[in-house]
Amino acid sequence: MKKRTTYIIIGIVLFVLVMLSAVSKMGDLNTERLSTKMENSSFSNQDKKAGGAYVAFKTLPELFASHAVQVVTKPFNATFEKESELRFPGNNYILLANELFTTEKDVEAMMECVRRGNYLFLAVNKMDPLLAKQLRFKVVEGSDYQPGEPTKVQRYIDPLVPLDTAYNYSGMIAGSYFSRIDTAYTTVLGNNYKEKPNFIRILHGRGCFFISLNPYTFTNYFLLEKQNIAALETQLSYMPDDASNVYWDDFYSHQSSAQSGDFSEWQVLMRYPAMRWALWLAVLLLLLYVVFEGKRRQRIIPDKPALVNNSLEFVDAIGQLYYQQHNNYNLAHKMTLHLLEYIRNRYYLNTNHLNTQFVETLSKKSAMPESEVRELTDTIHRIQLAEQVSDEQLQHFYQRIQHFYLNTK
Repeated sequence: MKKRTTYIIIGIVLFVLVMLSAVSKMGDLNTERLSTKMENSSFSNQDKKAGGAYVAFKTLPELFASHAVQVVTKPFNATFEKESELRFPGNNYILLANELFTTEKDVEAMMECVRRGNYLFLAVNKMDPLLAKQLRFKVVEGSDYQPGEPTKVQRYIDPLVPLDTAYNYSGMIAGSYFSRIDTAYTTVLGNNYKEKPNFIRILHGRGCFFISLNPYTFTNYFLLEKQNIAALETQLSYMPDDASNVYWDDFYSHQSSAQSGDFSEWQVLMRYPAMRWALWLAVLLLLLYVVFEGKRRQRIIPDKPALVNNSLEFVDAIGQLYYQQHNNYNLAHKMTLHLLEYIRNRYYLNTNHLNTQFVETLSKKSAMPESEVRELTDTIHRIQLAEQVSDEQLQHFYQRIQHFYLNTK
């Protein structure tokens, strides 16, 4: 009972510690949500912090004829194989990430998807070299920093519209730019704060790639400052507003290294803090159940003691009873009956004839010398033939029987 109480107290303490940790974590999350620091921007559609893309995601239905936006949580190759709509033209696909990690199959699927007449918008800080090689451009990676004061961070240009406008805010500034492009298929649509090209359109087949090296223009902090929401409208205006389907990629924004092994749905679930907390809480509850309910509640059944041979005690008791009456013959007769009963039950021998064969068999089974067994049987014969038994004869018979009981197997 004391151990059980101790386990309960330990479980309660662990539960309280977990809850305090969760509350502390929630407090930290609230602090981060109010912060304007963007060093660790997630570009996630569910992130309402400064570096999240919640505002951009919620604005998409207004920009694309009120289409419901489909969230993609798998690599592009898997999505292209699963979504049959992407095999037909007229779809928009938007992908945000700090660094893009693809595989050869992903790049092949992207090229095929755009070739069929779809529009793929990529906004990343660091471009994947596999895709850059396929689209024949090179990128110079610049440093990203947050000055803390309003600064021009993005300019959009297009002589065909004509368009020439710039946007500024006090958040993170992207410094990467394109150092080489294929001018036969590529058009520059925007520059960074150093007037270097960082937003291009690449024609491929019947569709287009739109590649921006400034994903911060999709963040909450940027779009909610002044009239910067127009920058989102400007970038996405190159994609058809009557697209058949609009896809928002929520896979690559969570990647921090190159893909390894097969993709699983479990990886998607583990991205979200709520799911991770639910998993650890379930593990804790399982451990508590094992500790408290795994212990056997039934009282331990005591060992059943082995049966004790009470033959000697019985003989002594009977002997004392008949000895007090001083009926030696009757007492010897009872002792003989009990001995023969013992031999029948223990050695499974017929005691009707105490002959030579009986002596030899009993000697072998009881591991007693044949001479001692023969002496015991001879004593039985003499007592049975006698009319009276003296005290000396009774004592001698008793000693022979005791010797037999104590030395046989």
